[in-house]
Amino acid sequence: MSKFDNLSTDIRNKVNDAETRLNDLKAKVTAKTDKAKVEARAQVVALENRAKERKAKVDAAKANMKAWVDEKKEATHEKIVQWREQRDIKRLDHHATRAEDHAVAAIQVAVAAVDEAEQAAVEAMVARMDADAAKAAG
Repeated sequence: MSKFDNLSTDIRNKVNDAETRLNDLKAKVTAKTDKAKVEARAQVVALENRAKERKAKVDAAKANMKAWVDEKKEATHEKIVQWREQRDIKRLDHHATRAEDHAVAAIQVAVAAVDEAEQAAVEAMVARMDADAAKAAG
């Protein structure tokens, strides 16, 4: 099992969980209850806190991804073929490890993007509830 097998499952679960939470919230918002607005605002706060907690990890993952792009410029296809022909295990192993690290970093960034998208959707629902309430009171 590679480093990123669990992470790919994590991202799938993250998307499914976010979709479930958004659908539940959308159903409550449709009912136009005050409880829905309170729950939506609480969900925004929770998502904001989660983003703050993950910021350093996500920044590190983004830096890792940038470093990988730079390394890929050095590790051309021709060089990799040469390493294989020369049986340069050390370089091939390092390249494979860095490729796995890049995949892990990309998945971490994608998970953070799912959180950000969920937060944006919930904030949009809250904004719409506020606008609709203002119209109704109008």
